[in-house]
Amino acid sequence: MVTIWEPPGLSGGKPHYLTLADAIGADIAAGRLRPGDRLPPQRELARRLGVAIATVGRAYHVAARRGLLTGEVGRGTFVAPVPALAVPAAAPVLDVAAVHPPGHGPVHRAVAPILHRIAADPEAVGAEEANAVRHRIAGARWLTHAGWRPDPDTVEVTAGGQHGLAAALAAVAEPRHVVVTTELANPGLLAAARLLRVELATVPSDAAGPRPDAVDRLCARRRVAALHLHPTLHNPTGLTMPAERRRELAAVAAAHDLTVIEEDPFGALLPDRPPPVAAWHARTVHLSGITKTLAPGLRIGYRYAPPSLAEPLRAAAQALAWSPAPLVAEVATELVLSGAAHQLAAARAAQLAGRAAFARELLGGRVSAPGPAPFAWVRLDHDAEAVTAAARRRGVAVAGTDEFAARRGAPRGLRVSLSADEDTVRTALHALARLLPG
Repeated sequence: MVTIWEPPGLSGGKPHYLTLADAIGADIAAGRLRPGDRLPPQRELARRLGVAIATVGRAYHVAARRGLLTGEVGRGTFVAPVPALAVPAAAPVLDVAAVHPPGHGPVHRAVAPILHRIAADPEAVGAEEANAVRHRIAGARWLTHAGWRPDPDTVEVTAGGQHGLAAALAAVAEPRHVVVTTELANPGLLAAARLLRVELATVPSDAAGPRPDAVDRLCARRRVAALHLHPTLHNPTGLTMPAERRRELAAVAAAHDLTVIEEDPFGALLPDRPPPVAAWHARTVHLSGITKTLAPGLRIGYRYAPPSLAEPLRAAAQALAWSPAPLVAEVATELVLSGAAHQLAAARAAQLAGRAAFARELLGGRVSAPGPAPFAWVRLDHDAEAVTAAARRRGVAVAGTDEFAARRGAPRGLRVSLSADEDTVRTALHALARLLPG
């Protein structure tokens, strides 16, 4: 017998098939549809909703991919029984572990004419020094926000954010020196610290970010070389520190004569973010870039530093990678100076905000998915490892706590990328919603 099921209307900005697939998932989660219930035939539901049969068929297909429905030839479409939610080992992997932007579509259309122009210029391959000033001007423009405007002479171009971060650590800390960071931190910091044999000491955070009193107490006990901060759309929690917390941390750094290493890889997605810590603390190395915002193939970063740190930073950067590829730096420069980079970032931020809203709606209060962050952080306490493993068994690749933990006993959870294609993100979120403990 066909279940009497009336989905909500299909209004809204997203495709009708996704709206319908989401409604199926929501009603299963709410208990309005139960395992074994038979859904209306596609033709009948299409007539009731006033859409094409193909729209309903596509929605059923997406819901089946999410593990929500099963089909039986000659019988119809049914809500999947609980055991059927396990995806076979051979199922395609839904990768929501990495946060790389897709790099196609609008970004490709913006980059293509720049590449054609470079290809037509016989001097382009040997123009490293000739374009260096333009590249620094572009970097200064990309870093500028909230009234903070670094002089182009204080900006250097790096071969991506990780190059800039590793060089900053190498320049300000020697082996066995202590660098303070948060309990959950960017995996790139953890990797660079291991490589350089730098000790990471952690401080707890509250709703505004790392606690200044904890930093102050740690500096009173230990000899600390630097304070590492990720104040905007923190990886992996998505937290953005308010201006007051940034000022407080800058004051603690000044009181203890610390160098601050400030990462801002996602800042362009939040143009109204507060000023950087660099606006209040002179000895700050501020790192950003276009890679995490626009495309992984545009591996270009920008580093601001005061003149007193310029030479050690330059020496460390050259030892690690000499310099970024001049042709890639030229593409980035054209995108920034033309305004295209900021336009692309704004469009991406709007897309990510919609996905974050969907994640909050589906996963509830345990998820932190603020605004345009390219990921969501799901707080799981003691269930983190079990849920992460179960997700991977079902073909959903997520990033677990261990990838971010700067110390044992760090807060538990998992990071879900919102950067993949729309259907992958939604399918993965639905799968996770079924796995999360009640």
